[in-house]
Amino acid sequence: MLYNIKKIKMLFLNIPKDIDIKIGKNWIKFVGPLGQVIKKKSKNIKLYFSKTQQKLYLLNKDNKNNHFYLSMINNIIWGISKGYLSKLQIIGVGYKAQVDKDNLILRLGYSHEVYYKIPKNIKITVLQQKILTLVILGNNYQQVKQTAAEIRSLKSPEPYKGKGIRFLNEIVRQKEGKKN
Repeated sequence: MLYNIKKIKMLFLNIPKDIDIKIGKNWIKFVGPLGQVIKKKSKNIKLYFSKTQQKLYLLNKDNKNNHFYLSMINNIIWGISKGYLSKLQIIGVGYKAQVDKDNLILRLGYSHEVYYKIPKNIKITVLQQKILTLVILGNNYQQVKQTAAEIRSLKSPEPYKGKGIRFLNEIVRQKEGKKN
């Protein structure tokens, strides 16, 4: 479907060369080096993708949701081209982590190991430097942050010694111990 672009006020996004977009009647498919995402398209939104210019045009007269919709598409494109990253630190004596197939196995001072099933589009890497670090990678921002929050909730940092799982640059306020 062709539109007279000069008559319509429109918004557009520049698309990287390694991203391919296909637009259907009710869906949009984004394919990139880090995977693919299929998004349901609103009936009110009209899109046009120019492969020669590598631009995605939003041809909607209603300005109410245009910027939100383009922002959402921009986040999808960023995710499948560069990816999203979240880092967690595990602090505590004897605390360990390892990845086994699709499970993250954590030893967090409990009498048993804690198993966390890794979601489908997420990759977790364990780095052992001075402080044990988990690196969570994925192409969906919300899913990466949700996974990081779920892992953190397995052993939140405690306020006296600071042991537990925390985000990379998270500051944990420590309480003063008991005084005699």
